[in-house]
Amino acid sequence: MTIRIKIPKASGGEPGKRIPGLPRDPVLRAALVAFVILAVSATILFSYFYIKYDRVIEKRFRTPVFANAAKIYALPKVVRNGEQIQAKEIATELRRAGYADKEDESKLGSFRLLKDGIEISPGPESYHSPEPAMISIHDGQVDQITSKGNDLSAYELEPQLVTALFDAEQRSKRELVKYNDIPPVMVQAVLAIEDRRFFEHSGVNFLRTAEAVYGDIVHQRREQGGSTLTQQLARGFFLTPEKTIKRKLTEMLIAEELEQKFSKQQIFEFYANWVDLGQRGSFAISGFAEASKAYFNKELKDITLPEAALLAGLIQRPSYLSPYRHPERALDRRNLVLESMVETHSITREQADKAKAVPLKLAPPNVEASDAPYFVDSSMRTN
Repeated sequence: MTIRIKIPKASGGEPGKRIPGLPRDPVLRAALVAFVILAVSATILFSYFYIKYDRVIEKRFRTPVFANAAKIYALPKVVRNGEQIQAKEIATELRRAGYADKEDESKLGSFRLLKDGIEISPGPESYHSPEPAMISIHDGQVDQITSKGNDLSAYELEPQLVTALFDAEQRSKRELVKYNDIPPVMVQAVLAIEDRRFFEHSGVNFLRTAEAVYGDIVHQRREQGGSTLTQQLARGFFLTPEKTIKRKLTEMLIAEELEQKFSKQQIFEFYANWVDLGQRGSFAISGFAEASKAYFNKELKDITLPEAALLAGLIQRPSYLSPYRHPERALDRRNLVLESMVETHSITREQADKAKAVPLKLAPPNVEASDAPYFVDSSMRTN
């Protein structure tokens, strides 16, 4: 007896030649192949740009993010033996230079008023790190100056800093601050108005970006920005301000890479020292610490709730919202930040209403030596 077995032919080809997993329909097969090619191409393209900007970031952060400042000092006061001067006058000069009357409160140095004189102890960041000195004064006259047991004929006090430029070409003034030294109220104000999900997203807030794009296209409005703090930092450090899809995608990629390389605290610290907050004379004000001095004449650590809200509000458009030229706009923006802080539960309604009632209290917009470009340019060329 003969048994015959019939092997069926594969659709569209010889028996057994069809590739397993591919659909029988030729249109579907072509679509699947095209998808695979596009996926592989996209992966290769993404990898290329990822590696490219990874190297760019590594190069940018290989050295300190903010270069050392070019510092210009006033002529130091010299106290001489036999000079008519009071100890309190010397203390005033030292305070102006940044000394504190308690040890370890200032890295520049400290002093101690005594019954018959003043004791001076320069710190590690003193301009010329001179030796400590004891200046004895009787009846308003210096009768002895000693340093480590040696008698001196004169002693040079700490010079006052006229200006510190971190970028002489762009004329930018900046005082660096660490994240742990930024008051919580300043952090809360910035996040409330600029990036509420900063500590949650991975560099890009895709929902917020989508909302911003929808607003741009459908409602033809551009008030709502979709950029996170990390994206703003990426744009400021590595990209041009042009508004193109390519730049936006690059910005998002760099932001994601920055989030992988640095902690949230480090990124906020970079942002806090970099952000543009207006002009003072001929110089750009960079960072919250410098802005606190420029607008309120106080250290950032001493900033109040309404002051922090004002600075946070300036981030959007520092020139347009300048509290000196446009106080009404600045006040409205400050109050909007306070409302945002209520929404994020950073402050209570009572705190917000109390802060809103506080008028703008700004330091006088006086022109100091650091605001005179010709003086500074001449000094820098001399040095």
